[in-house]
Amino acid sequence: MRKDNNDLDNTLTKTISLFSEISQTLKPPPKLTIDTWADSYRILSSKTSSEPGKWSTDRVPFQREVMKAISDKRTEKVVMMYGAQLSKTEILLNTFGYFADYDPAPIMFLMPSQKLAEDFASTRLNDMVASTPQLRSKVTEKEGGRDTKLQKEFSGGYIALTGSNSATELSSRPIRVLLADEIDRFPSNVQGEGDPLNLAIERTKTFWNKKIVVTSTPTIKNSSRIESEYLNSTQEEYYIPCPACGSFQKLEWRNIVFDGVGHKCVDCLEVSPEHGWKKNLIHGIWQASNVDIDPYLVRGFKISELYSPFSKWSSIIKKFLDSKGDAQLMKVFTNTTLGETWEEKIEKINFLDLEKRREVYGVEIPDNVQVLTAGVDVQDDRLEVEVVGWANGEESYGIYYKQFIGSPGAHDVWDQLDRFLDTEFTYGNGDKIKILCTCIDTGGHHTIEAYQFIKPREFKRIFGIKGMGGDGKAFVSKPIKTNRLQISLFTLGVNSGKETILTRLKIEDKGPLYMHFPSEVERGYDETYFKGLTSEVKITVWEKGIKKTIWKVVGTKRNEPLDLRNYAYAALKIANPDLNRRYTTDLTNRGQTTVKKRRIIGKGV
Repeated sequence: MRKDNNDLDNTLTKTISLFSEISQTLKPPPKLTIDTWADSYRILSSKTSSEPGKWSTDRVPFQREVMKAISDKRTEKVVMMYGAQLSKTEILLNTFGYFADYDPAPIMFLMPSQKLAEDFASTRLNDMVASTPQLRSKVTEKEGGRDTKLQKEFSGGYIALTGSNSATELSSRPIRVLLADEIDRFPSNVQGEGDPLNLAIERTKTFWNKKIVVTSTPTIKNSSRIESEYLNSTQEEYYIPCPACGSFQKLEWRNIVFDGVGHKCVDCLEVSPEHGWKKNLIHGIWQASNVDIDPYLVRGFKISELYSPFSKWSSIIKKFLDSKGDAQLMKVFTNTTLGETWEEKIEKINFLDLEKRREVYGVEIPDNVQVLTAGVDVQDDRLEVEVVGWANGEESYGIYYKQFIGSPGAHDVWDQLDRFLDTEFTYGNGDKIKILCTCIDTGGHHTIEAYQFIKPREFKRIFGIKGMGGDGKAFVSKPIKTNRLQISLFTLGVNSGKETILTRLKIEDKGPLYMHFPSEVERGYDETYFKGLTSEVKITVWEKGIKKTIWKVVGTKRNEPLDLRNYAYAALKIANPDLNRRYTTDLTNRGQTTVKKRRIIGKGV
């Protein structure tokens, strides 16, 4: 009887054990968020991390709430406007790992360029998968599968990495999760298809549970894309308690004390050392300043390098001191260290200051001028031309500014221009010099007449140009001959040239890049000229979500002097002379007897 009871007990024990195993098998996976997933499974590779080993969110405690926000199914978009050394990209990688392992979905990782995407895929992403067992068993290279250098598959989804400069990839597939990194470096328009970020967001519309994460260090105030995204979010910043009094506050650059290296409390005014503040990072909280926005629609987080556990304040102070006096370095410091936009001051140059700078040359052509170029603008009732002399280091001299009144539809005004461009100008010692190269704008109402004038004179280095606005355009592009008369038509990135000219107008010391103007009345450099030269300023605008840099006329509407100096500068770049030698009339004429292959500068200035 006892034996039977023992058998029954054993059977019962085995049954309970079996059901326990079944229960464990059928048990739903633990409810994870991205931060808890990373703390449980993420392993940092020694190849790509300065602190390899098991991931710990407590090392960057300000990132915990960010990862929870991305995990929250109710939150559609998360914005991260970050400085450097804050593990921003690691958060994106954690997000990928979480979705690949725990909540499979089609994912797109969008980077500024295709080359960066390829490099990221072959280093950071591959190293993460290889070093994290939870992913290594799921994200595998399959023979005959769809995995490529830029796409990795896993059960229930995939990750596709692409650059913002690839319109095809941006519009080719539906995605549920979009991870867009460094969006301020995205082009405003990709291959004529529109804004790349908007194109990618369009790919998420078929998913009710879509997730959009955008990150970047900011750039220029009022033109930074991440700034725009942040301002349309909850606008959250990280507050930590003062080590001395416990008052919660942001770490701010204005409160950093250089001597002794510390941060002054805004309430008790006590200066506490760096380690005291950073020890309290784990007790910090994110506070939103935009209470009018639905937090489930878009949460935005902003933080500076001052919070980074990987950056010492002493190093940041040194970086600041090294940047003082250099606008470009200070801009980088503001963007990458402080995580703030750089405010470019719109400086309208006072034409009166330039007018006062006029000087008496005493000769027609100053002795150090090596080359003459000219720019021609075609108006409905006149032709305008400026002759510019160039010395070593691109120091420039205004020589003549002239108008030839008459309709460009008639021959007379073109004949006047022709005679003027053939003029021999004189040095103080009697030597002669002619215009080496001329650029004529063909974009007005008299394009055909301009073509007809230019075509038989190209051997004299008289070329047609067509201006093109917008950012990122080469100052001078290689010529094309697809126009009606097949002239060599150069495309001119006018924004680049104008910016160069207005920058040089601010130079006050004579020498390289300085711009001279004559006071002799007959040369044409009067008040009207200087008003026209300073008539435009550069501003940045957003149009339908696309960032554009435009030049706005803020003074006189007569901006021909600025255009003409731009054209004369383009002529210098097209001719590409050696400014250490003088191009006298004899030398210039010899160069016109045979057509030689011109060396064209295609990258602008």
